[in-house]
Amino acid sequence: METKEINETGLAGVGQKLLAHSKAAEFTAKRGLVVELFPFIFGASERMSSRAISHFLETEQGIKLSSVTINKALKDPAKNWNLFFDMIEPAAREFEKDGEGPMNVFLFKKQIFYTPIKNRLVNAALKTLVKPQLVQAANILRSKWFNIDLEIRIKARPYLAARVIGKVK
Repeated sequence: METKEINETGLAGVGQKLLAHSKAAEFTAKRGLVVELFPFIFGASERMSSRAISHFLETEQGIKLSSVTINKALKDPAKNWNLFFDMIEPAAREFEKDGEGPMNVFLFKKQIFYTPIKNRLVNAALKTLVKPQLVQAANILRSKWFNIDLEIRIKARPYLAARVIGKVK
């Protein structure tokens, strides 16, 4: 096999072509996807292999997430729960400040946020009574945390506890 010698200016051209191609090609990097799905992957892993989870996501949901990526996430649950908690912690802290109690307690209640009310009059009254940041925090917690099965959230409790203890020190 013959190797082609490329000088530095040739490498810059190769690099520029690669970058141009990456901008024109379909976006395939889904770095945050495994973090967003981690609680569900974590729960499913009790009954399914990484390969089966990957296959389900691709065939049933159209989401390409390799079994290697899934397996890597499952091998370091503390890291992935931490990344997931990064997404919900500001919202949880907002409720903690508002007197809902300690975050490590109310996040593990059965369900404290219910489906938003569709009545316009009730919504208008609530908007005047509830701080906008609490409404936003409730939406985040409802969509990202409380839609996870309580059983899985309870299994995440030690990871959250380690995180909270780590921040106190």
